[in-house]
Amino acid sequence: MKQTITIIALTIASFAVRAQSSSAGGSQHMQMSMAEVVGAGFGSPSGGSGGGASATVDIPMTGTNTMASGVESSDIQVQLQGTTNFDISVQSSSTNFTYTGSATSQNVMQVSDVLAIEVTSNNTGGSVANGFGSYQSINGASKKMISAGQAGVRTFSFKYKATPGFNYAAGTYTTSIVYTISKI
Repeated sequence: MKQTITIIALTIASFAVRAQSSSAGGSQHMQMSMAEVVGAGFGSPSGGSGGGASATVDIPMTGTNTMASGVESSDIQVQLQGTTNFDISVQSSSTNFTYTGSATSQNVMQVSDVLAIEVTSNNTGGSVANGFGSYQSINGASKKMISAGQAGVRTFSFKYKATPGFNYAAGTYTTSIVYTISKI
């Protein structure tokens, strides 16, 4: 029964088209609903084109000079795609690094005392905020680092600097850094 109804409907539609004059025009109304979207991904270190950056940034501290003066990471590029203007904020997921090692003392390291971030390139159409054009410490509070970025395909780059000094035990210290993109 369902096939018969479909055939009848097509026959009626064909008849209606034939009944119109040959000089008549037609139009259609097309509607597209777009959602606000934002996507981000790490590009290649130093802005190259060799694949995505690792989700882990390793900063080896191997001698007295690196402990005292600090070590910088390579540039890390972020590519953004979005349909809305945006701000970007950064924060550590915790106040202290997580320690892995055998020490039972001097192994509590605050992220804000050791880790800093600097925006090294900004192609977002917005501005570098809150002094992030030079190294700023990272802590558990969200700090805006890019203000009023513009919709489209955009990039910015940053690097980390770790300066632990000599107050902490040997071992591996880790934390997660959280980047938040907020529409404006």
